[in-house]
Amino acid sequence: MLRGATQADDRQADQQTQSGSGGGFLARALPFGIAFAVGFLLGRRSDGGALSKLKSLASSEGEAGESNEAGDETAADSATEQPSSMGSVTGEEEREAETETEAEPIEEIDDEVAAVTSPTKRGMPMFGLGTYKMDDDACVESVRTAIEMGYRHIDTAEGYDNEDAVGDAIAESDVDREDLFVATKISPENLDYDHVLMNAEESLDRLGLDYVDMLYVHWPTGEYEATDTLDAFAELRREGAIRKIGVSNFTVELLEEAVEVAEEPIFANQVEMHPLLQQTELQQFCAQDEVDVELVAYSPIARGDVDDVDELREIAEKHDATPAQVGLAWLREKGVTAIPKASSRDHLRENWLSLAVELDDEDVERIDAIEDEERIVDPASAPWNA
Repeated sequence: MLRGATQADDRQADQQTQSGSGGGFLARALPFGIAFAVGFLLGRRSDGGALSKLKSLASSEGEAGESNEAGDETAADSATEQPSSMGSVTGEEEREAETETEAEPIEEIDDEVAAVTSPTKRGMPMFGLGTYKMDDDACVESVRTAIEMGYRHIDTAEGYDNEDAVGDAIAESDVDREDLFVATKISPENLDYDHVLMNAEESLDRLGLDYVDMLYVHWPTGEYEATDTLDAFAELRREGAIRKIGVSNFTVELLEEAVEVAEEPIFANQVEMHPLLQQTELQQFCAQDEVDVELVAYSPIARGDVDDVDELREIAEKHDATPAQVGLAWLREKGVTAIPKASSRDHLRENWLSLAVELDDEDVERIDAIEDEERIVDPASAPWNA
């Protein structure tokens, strides 16, 4: 259920005074107005449905640790520190600098944007919006604008410290909750069984949702232990708090272990992927029938570095597109879901219109043959560096 309630009439006392009532009436009415306002504020959020169920799931043996705070996130390119979230270790900027103009509400969608829709794969829209490093105001506007454009897949994380803002944008939209695919992530320091249950509940509360469509293990580090962590995710799925289980930044070896021990199916592995980091081994592994795991690409335009790739520039000119749009179209051709971050209306629109770019076999083969490799998210503690 989306958040939102009818606002209280905070001007009630003033209106009563203006109607000719004396000071005595105002004195009698004021306590009722205060009580009404306090009741409204306290009742704005309620723990119902899956939230109340989750409270009974957490173990009573001791108190779980505190949830991830924004201050725990590391600066961009801090390769020597423990990653607390996917984006926090590298500053998953795409091409959007922090000073970029915030998205503004769209009053009218142009025909070119309206003509495009995202394909879906096993119930997941194959194109979405990443929200790393968006502060509250920018995040609300960007998510709301994206939804108005047609985006239906929104990706966040407890480590991004903007789940409240994502929830506010969803609540303000006119799109039914069932038509949105909302994903969030549990940070590495909160991945033991009890912490998973408690932090999932906190994420749902911040988002103002009864469930999320996918919950990810953000990094297989920190408190992560395959059986213990994934058992908690399975419990959340059985209780209806999450629809799908995801993992992020898993190597083939870690994903193979997760698939083997998980009580509920692993639906997706979210990793850095773009034409300069093609994740060929992961693609081949995930495509096996006994694995059947979707790939979701973060940093899908390599923070704008795809603009400097000759092959992409030439293919873009051929299709009257941008190199970024070509890179996103290539991911779609590979069956991979892309979630580029964008905080301006122009970049939201440019990324969305990549769905209209149709590459031919020659284009795909040229991109597949790119030998340069660039990994942007590469902390020393990442599993591929172990």
